[in-house]
Amino acid sequence: MEKLKLTGKSNHSTDDAMKGLSAVFIDGDRVYIDNGAIHGKSHLEQGMQWVKTKEEVPTPREIWVVWVTLKRNSDMKQGYHGVMPFQLWIDQQAKVGYKSLADQVNKMDKAVKGQIDVTNVPGEVLEKLTRFLKGVRDDLWEQAWPTFKDIFGEPQG
Repeated sequence: MEKLKLTGKSNHSTDDAMKGLSAVFIDGDRVYIDNGAIHGKSHLEQGMQWVKTKEEVPTPREIWVVWVTLKRNSDMKQGYHGVMPFQLWIDQQAKVGYKSLADQVNKMDKAVKGQIDVTNVPGEVLEKLTRFLKGVRDDLWEQAWPTFKDIFGEPQG
């Protein structure tokens, strides 16, 4: 099972608000964490030529990236807090991709602030994300913030 590789190390130079931030990639049936996305350097982003429109990508493959944040609750237990998705379209063979940097950064900021908006995420993608987050660590799901539980449901015991 893959663990969240959070940036929340005490010796990390990241701003405190960003320490609980992770990037979950949903690429077809593959769901994984690549925190290189925090600095625009995920494995998928490296070596890409970024174009200005999705139409410029020869054979675009849609990839959902979801900013997920953790935060401690009043009991000082850490749980899921913010969830904000955005999309990448890439053609790995041509090494061409499209992303809205403004959308990516704005969604990151909203996730850090604990906002959740999955209204435009297809049901299949949302199901994969939910299964993945449930499987990371039980305590994170159990200690999730109320807004998260309203959207993703109570933990199943």
